[in-house]
Amino acid sequence: MKKFLLLVLVLIVAGGAFAYYKLDTIVKSGVETQGPEVLKVPVNVKSVSLSPFSGTIGVNGLAIGQPEGFGDGQIASLEGFDMKVRTDTLFSDHIIIDEIKVEAPKLDIRAKGRETNFQALQKAIGMQSSSEPSNMTLTIKKMTIEGPEIAVLTEGGMMNVDERIKLADFTITDLGTDEKGLAPSEIARHVMAVLEPQIAQALIKVQASGKLQDLAKDAGGTLEKGIGSLVGKLKKKSDEKDEDGNN
Repeated sequence: MKKFLLLVLVLIVAGGAFAYYKLDTIVKSGVETQGPEVLKVPVNVKSVSLSPFSGTIGVNGLAIGQPEGFGDGQIASLEGFDMKVRTDTLFSDHIIIDEIKVEAPKLDIRAKGRETNFQALQKAIGMQSSSEPSNMTLTIKKMTIEGPEIAVLTEGGMMNVDERIKLADFTITDLGTDEKGLAPSEIARHVMAVLEPQIAQALIKVQASGKLQDLAKDAGGTLEKGIGSLVGKLKKKSDEKDEDGNN
């Protein structure tokens, strides 16, 4: 799940940063077109708001659909995402973010037989490049996660689990410095260092098997290949739009 969580972050950061001076609808459209191209599932956003002079970006109602064969609903969603960016770094390779607030992120882990929805998603995006753009780094001064929740549903295995588990709010500070940022994968590791113990404890409380706990942990690496592709695609699209506008 660590790369999945960060993919959502990168999707919003990159979509907002590289199209910052465009209309809100263009950013919304970029997320909804580039997201499915990378993830191979529907990606929808209720609204996007940008304030070029204050450096704020807001996203409401981000929803990422389930891979084929795992039913309806979302594999991940969040109610709100607010970000304060230093505007002078937006078009550099090192973007500095003063604050990120994520409201009510939800992850839905489903297992059918021996396969989870995260494993199916990984297969769907498996043909894409796994390399992360070496020139893209982020510094996040403060990141607050409020109301995180996971749902666990298993069908057709040795045991049946159908639980929705609320996790504790948390805040992480000083991910990177003004002089040097961190790669997206590094930020993911910091986030999951906080989340993984909570998830493990929650699964133990609902008497989930060790196998199910392993599957949940494996979901952390599902979208590793997608992060670099998404950042690269969003940046390329933005560069193309800028070139068209200058011609």
